Amino acid sequence: MKYAETTCKTALSKSFLPGLDYSLNPYTGCEHGCVYCYAPSTIRYGGPEPWGAFVTAKTNIPVVLERELRKAKPGVVGISTVTDPYQPVERRLKLTRSCLEVLQAKGFPICIQTKSALVVRDIDLIKDFPEKEAGLTITALDDETSAILEPGASLPGERLDALRWLSDSGIPVWAFVGPLVPGFVDSDRLADILTRVKASGASRVLVDRLRLKPGLWARMENVLTGKPEALEACRRALFVDQSVFNDLRIQAAKVCKEIGLECELCY
Repeated sequence: MKYAETTCKTALSKSFLPGLDYSLNPYTGCEHGCVYCYAPSTIRYGGPEPWGAFVTAKTNIPVVLERELRKAKPGVVGISTVTDPYQPVERRLKLTRSCLEVLQAKGFPICIQTKSALVVRDIDLIKDFPEKEAGLTITALDDETSAILEPGASLPGERLDALRWLSDSGIPVWAFVGPLVPGFVDSDRLADILTRVKASGASRVLVDRLRLKPGLWARMENVLTGKPEALEACRRALFVDQSVFNDLRIQAAKVCKEIGLECELCY
């Protein structure tokens, strides 16, 4: 993986996501390379390599964060809201861990979201925050689907194990089940995901659908050429008949009610 080091002038950004006051992103770009990722359009990515092949690390972000927290009003910090805080390069650079140390010293609440089992490395820090929670994104249960949709992320079983380890350590955990990608998820598979998430210790789930963002369809077409049935299912759902998303929404609500899992439907 190619990555470059840079410096930043600010660490915290105001967040407009529910429940979060600030966002913190130690990296720009993401090694997970998810085919459905919305981040490229959100940050108007125009890097030197295709999305997923290049990362920029903000090497001074812990220092800048410490300075900003001296004056910042208390609030929940989302880690991260654009690119994954525990992508593979974090294993080497430990920028997310360093930021957690700063946030812990200042007593700021945290909300972590990731697709990586690497988050368990920092359980020793996370569990000692007075207010904390961690979420893992689960889009599929089988390794083959995960390798197609999110090639650089931890395998689904590893993420479910991470949920369990976090939960067993006293850290409130949740799961983001999405985006729901037609051709790779149906009502039965969605029910299986929700059941496994519940069994892994999650108290709630957020469920979202695949959304058509700038550049997304071209990226999906390129990746899914070897899966023509899945490609056609995505094309139809996005451009012709979106009823499949409503069916999955109904199924998610039904299953969550049956198994006692708090559910927030994001569409």
